[in-house]
Amino acid sequence: MHGNAPKGSVRHRWDQLANKRGDLLTRCEQYAAWTIPNVFPEEHFSENNQQLSLSNDSIGARGVNNMANKVVSTLFRPQGSFFRLSIDPEQQEQLDAMSQDSKGADTGEAMNQVERVLTRQEQKAMDRLEMVQFRDKAVMIAKLLLVTGNALQYQPEDGPVQVYSLRDYVVQRDVSGTIIEIITRDTKAFETFSDQVKAHLRVTKQYTGDGYEDDSPVTIYTQIRLEDDGKYHVRQAADLVDLHISDNTVSYPRKKLPWIPLTWNLSRGDDYGSGLVEEYAGAFNSIEVLTQSLLNLAGIMGDIKFVVKPSSLLDVAHLNNSPSGSYHSGNPDDVTAIETQKQRDAQFIATMIERYTTQISQAFLLNSSMVRDAERVTAEEIRMVANELEASHGGVYSRLAHQWQLPLSHVLLDQLNWEGEFYGIEPKIITGMDTLSRIGEMENIKLWIADMAALEAIPEDVRKVINPLKYAEYSGRNRQVPWEQLTYTDQELKAQQEQAMAHQQKLMQMQSQANVAQKAGEAAVTE
Repeated sequence: MHGNAPKGSVRHRWDQLANKRGDLLTRCEQYAAWTIPNVFPEEHFSENNQQLSLSNDSIGARGVNNMANKVVSTLFRPQGSFFRLSIDPEQQEQLDAMSQDSKGADTGEAMNQVERVLTRQEQKAMDRLEMVQFRDKAVMIAKLLLVTGNALQYQPEDGPVQVYSLRDYVVQRDVSGTIIEIITRDTKAFETFSDQVKAHLRVTKQYTGDGYEDDSPVTIYTQIRLEDDGKYHVRQAADLVDLHISDNTVSYPRKKLPWIPLTWNLSRGDDYGSGLVEEYAGAFNSIEVLTQSLLNLAGIMGDIKFVVKPSSLLDVAHLNNSPSGSYHSGNPDDVTAIETQKQRDAQFIATMIERYTTQISQAFLLNSSMVRDAERVTAEEIRMVANELEASHGGVYSRLAHQWQLPLSHVLLDQLNWEGEFYGIEPKIITGMDTLSRIGEMENIKLWIADMAALEAIPEDVRKVINPLKYAEYSGRNRQVPWEQLTYTDQELKAQQEQAMAHQQKLMQMQSQANVAQKAGEAAVTE
């Protein structure tokens, strides 16, 4: 590492933003130690010469793994896309008007073709996620959000999804939470750079007296900053050497930024969020301390010692060395075990641990029904888990749908060169709370229909005095079902009656003609 980086360099800006984080990284290391240490290991951890700090209890690991699986299974259903391409409401009204026009007879078929094109585009986007094995990375992102409260997803145009922890990125937001600046940190071997970049790197090393070997790691900083033109501009540097990504400056519109910084819970004016583990830090710390006390107490209680009366005739050395089942002369009362009298203390500690374990189990939904294997998860299970997440954690489901799913859908479509936005076609998240409310409306309709069917179970003499339409209206009003939209209007009923009467008259006319023809045939045979 160099000394202080010169002002204006990307690394100098990294140092500025990294120093603003304070003790955030230290706290996140502690949260990981209570749950899953390898999610956010200590900064100088090395797998070759150091072991991760392990928690005394597994409740944290179970809770994070369970919660991460539920979040990902709910947000990214394996059966289909998590978004739909839909036409702008104004253009949809124009198309509806065309379909009602006599000249727009083929509008319905045209709309079907448009829907098929949109469906194929959605499938292409989901195939792209499947190719880069997104689900495993999504689970890792969910674990980072739960433990540290922050994660950064980078969706490159070619290659797998990359996930950054707080160790390797910094972020700056405005008071409303809008991203102002992001800087990521990666490492790359010196020998992988071009000769021109190598020469510049060697020059920057001269004032430190150090040099580069072929396998020397070089830190790459990528700065993504929102400029006055409303776009995010990208700048990259290897240590202190600026890298020219292309001949032109790389920039992205706000909706299509492939770097997606995520938070579990973000307070107004903060740059970084907080995770679920931090919200229950007191319970985790109490479990850790109490479990350690219980282990120490168990060690004391398990260290069994015997005492022998000084006046006893037993040969202690001979007794210790004798095999099991041997006989010895002496009084059994001469040998007694030392009792620690700590059973009540151990029971009290165990009760306290159970109390905090219950709190964590409720927070991480360990007491609820588990989501089954991803291939067999039903829409009803997704709805139940989504409602549980929303109710238990204050809108986190809707928040993740807005800050994770929606930006990801725009990025995927942009990388597929989708130009539908110029025609008013935008992705809409279909796993959010809006969709759940629509599913609830369908459930109310099913219950309303069941109410209608329940009339058949009523005795006939009672059913005769019940007006079915009034009953349907009363049930629909209480079920919050717009039943008028589901029933025929008076004009539609009249038209149906007229059509039925015309059809009946036509049948009678045809029957009459058939009878006349039959009689004429019989008369001809008689003659």
